[in-house]
Amino acid sequence: MRNILDYTIGGLEEFVIENGYERYRAKQIFRALHKSIVINFHEIKGIPKDLISVLEKNFYIERLKTVSVQESKQDNTLKFLFALPGSKAKKDIIKFESVFMEENGRVTYCISSQAGCNVGCVFCATGKLGLISNLSLAGIISQVYEIIRITGKKPTNIVYMGMGEPLLNYENVLNSLKVLTSSEGLAISSRRITVSTVGFRGKIKRFADDISSADNISTRNTKLAISLHSTDNGIRESLIPTSARNKLSVIYDEITYFYRKTGNKVTYEYIFFKGLNDTENDVKRLSALSKMIPCNINIVPFHPIDGINKADTKINGKINYTLKNSLYSKSEIMHFAERLRENGVVVNIRSSNGVDIDAACGQLAAKNIK
Repeated sequence: MRNILDYTIGGLEEFVIENGYERYRAKQIFRALHKSIVINFHEIKGIPKDLISVLEKNFYIERLKTVSVQESKQDNTLKFLFALPGSKAKKDIIKFESVFMEENGRVTYCISSQAGCNVGCVFCATGKLGLISNLSLAGIISQVYEIIRITGKKPTNIVYMGMGEPLLNYENVLNSLKVLTSSEGLAISSRRITVSTVGFRGKIKRFADDISSADNISTRNTKLAISLHSTDNGIRESLIPTSARNKLSVIYDEITYFYRKTGNKVTYEYIFFKGLNDTENDVKRLSALSKMIPCNINIVPFHPIDGINKADTKINGKINYTLKNSLYSKSEIMHFAERLRENGVVVNIRSSNGVDIDAACGQLAAKNIK
């Protein structure tokens, strides 16, 4: 038996037809699961009782277990620790985190695509866990459904910026976009969804082709965010190990293809490391980059994490020192942003929502995931 939430509407159509039922029954089932968010098959209205029996014999509905919810005392942010049985045995429990943020009328869900992460960014607590598991389609979309259930507030925006690298769990992430944007489900506009990646050769181009294909019309306007953090290949490779095999010139080519294929503006995420990536050369290179395609740059404060206490032989001395001593003032970030704006760059400064509960950028799974 399989979790029925791991099926797209196309998969459900194949199943009902194979079992002698009309194609439209799949939409009825899908609508109940992903719009009404039912928790058992008997809640599905308008389908024959014998079809309910067939569903019960072949599937189960398994949503997430909420292990804990932490509430920030500084802003309207919640952090959720979820659990889901692993694929090997029911005793194998996978845990991962998601974040709810409400600010200026926007309700943003920051969801995960993996438990842990296999990219290993040196500034990220999740990366220090390594990869525990890719999340299934059900594991990804159920984060949204469970947060709706707990908060009573549907998202205006969804960002795939939680735990994990979305493009390394490609099929499940793509299918989750299809489900979440489907008119038979929550019908979240793809304009309101952003997928964040450090960038991989071939995968961004493939993503552009897939979300804009005729079969995936509802996903076409999905936005792309690139975790850039440095315009210097050497420094970026020290910060993001996988970038050694995915040079900036290659990533820039992929991003240009993405824009030309989809017409969607790209966002560059740029963690501010004082004295490391805020030089005059960085300003010049970011200015040149901003002229390649329509884009904006989000400057993100660095949030110190556990585990950077002693010298790491994998990190050169300058990077290690910067991570341990990257103290800065708000005025320094604002000054860097102003220098960029003077060079024609569209810049936003990201707020540090939920930093007091380790829910800010780079902090997920810092303490309670193991």
